[in-house]
Amino acid sequence: MEKITNYIENVTKERNLSLFTWEELVDKIILPKMAGPKNKAQSRYMINDMFMNLLANFSQEIAEKNIVLAPILFEVGLQRLSCGAVLHDSTPWPEPLPMKYREYSSRWDENHVMTEGCYNFIMNGLEQALKFDMTRDHALKILFGLMEYTDAAGNIYSGFMLSNFTDKAAQLYRHAEKLVEQYASFEEIYPYYARVGQWEKHIPYLSINKEKIDWDDFFKKSQAVTKGNFISRRLQRNAIRKQIENALLK
Repeated sequence: MEKITNYIENVTKERNLSLFTWEELVDKIILPKMAGPKNKAQSRYMINDMFMNLLANFSQEIAEKNIVLAPILFEVGLQRLSCGAVLHDSTPWPEPLPMKYREYSSRWDENHVMTEGCYNFIMNGLEQALKFDMTRDHALKILFGLMEYTDAAGNIYSGFMLSNFTDKAAQLYRHAEKLVEQYASFEEIYPYYARVGQWEKHIPYLSINKEKIDWDDFFKKSQAVTKGNFISRRLQRNAIRKQIENALLK
């Protein structure tokens, strides 16, 4: 508790926080003074990096302190990422935040590109969000979004979200891929990896799981073969299937 309390005191300039319980610290300091409230008295345009860096630097401690408050804090951070930092499939917000904490949702904030705090949270804290039922789906969607708009070579296919982090695109991609394949099932991963324009990034994973693939469904989802007559398309399908199935034999 001492390290996290010292950090909060340093960035907020508040004192005597060691006298607070963790719930008091969350309700009176961390959310209103670090995330920033969205209300008439004191508005904000986005979640502050003070808060995002707290999640990044102390994710393990936050996860262990209170199993009710932890996913609430992580969800606030995930909603910041969804508000301009990472493009991804839609997720409900301000839900699933409890009514008491919905003023801290990014639902009403301005879209803002990825910041240093966002990047730090993705690389050092987002993994903890995968361990809570409340935040798991949202965290996975963000990771899939990172992979959809970047690749292992560091290319970016939609630039605005990573405008200040073009040199870290490959690192973000590899980190997202590692977490997804560690925490998600094949049934969760496959619909994303088989998407149009995505399957070629994930040939090793598809090869490992080749026995689970419904190939008719794969070619329908991926649209990997769309041109040519019936015979030509059949030959192309066979070649792609062989490429995937034998990828790890090379």
